[in-house]
Amino acid sequence: MDAVVIGSINVDLVVGVDAMPGPGETVLGQSARYQVGGKGANQAIAAARQGARVRMVGAVGTDAFAGMLTSALREAGVDVAGVTQAEGPSGTALVFLEPGGQNRIVVVPGANAALTPEGVERAVMNLDAPRDMAVVVQNEITPDAVLAAIRAAHGRGFRVVWNAAPPAQVPVGALRSEDVLVVNEAEASHLAGKPVMDPKAAREVAAQLLALGPGLAVVTLGDKGLVAATRRGTIQVPAWPVEVRDTTAAGDTWIGAFVAAWDGGEDVIQALRYATAASALCVTRAGASDSIPTRAEVEAFLRAHSPSQIFS
Repeated sequence: MDAVVIGSINVDLVVGVDAMPGPGETVLGQSARYQVGGKGANQAIAAARQGARVRMVGAVGTDAFAGMLTSALREAGVDVAGVTQAEGPSGTALVFLEPGGQNRIVVVPGANAALTPEGVERAVMNLDAPRDMAVVVQNEITPDAVLAAIRAAHGRGFRVVWNAAPPAQVPVGALRSEDVLVVNEAEASHLAGKPVMDPKAAREVAAQLLALGPGLAVVTLGDKGLVAATRRGTIQVPAWPVEVRDTTAAGDTWIGAFVAAWDGGEDVIQALRYATAASALCVTRAGASDSIPTRAEVEAFLRAHSPSQIFS
């Protein structure tokens, strides 16, 4: 499957801590490392590692990290012709990793803010790509740039996969019936205006999200799996039980794997299951983009594990 990912490219500073500091408190970290991240870059790398042909549209800065970021994308097989350079620092994420793999993240947009609506619209309109290509967007670039990318994608007849993260409003009618909206429990809670903590609540909210326009709405629930809603009903896919080491990039891995696995047709269950397996593998490893598995690894994981039960 072909895809163009329009979004953030960040350098992550990951700090391992025994416990998060309270107000005015200083704690000693256990480890620190720099790595390639950003929702856009992670999703592009994830899709490319599953065999998709992927182009990245984004921006890096003029700092020492710019070369590292573009090289990592290129080495993963991502076309970086759409990556521009903006004066100033590259996007930066501060990732605090707690025991058990849970993380807390602060993102500083940096060069990502240089992606303008005009720029992303031009990038989409100039694509030489088949009509079944997916345009993937997230919310780590400006809202105007996200909506411009979606409008341009519709103008070309492309499908849109919108990962509405970090949480932000999704305008009614911005998505169409061929499009996909993906959120986690926190983002679903933001859109629904009520807590979404379990599959039962997720089923209700996923069905409600269809009213915003997409033909498929997915709520991911971490170790509780996911719930997806279509016009035909809802689907629940449990998570595989794995030993969690680091949840960084798990959601992005899910998005990239799903985009690579789904052709936009009616049979979406296998793509949901495949993406859930890719995400399960990701959380067993430390890191962001470097924890994203390849297609061969995901297929081996699926062969070695019993099929997850699917509830419709």
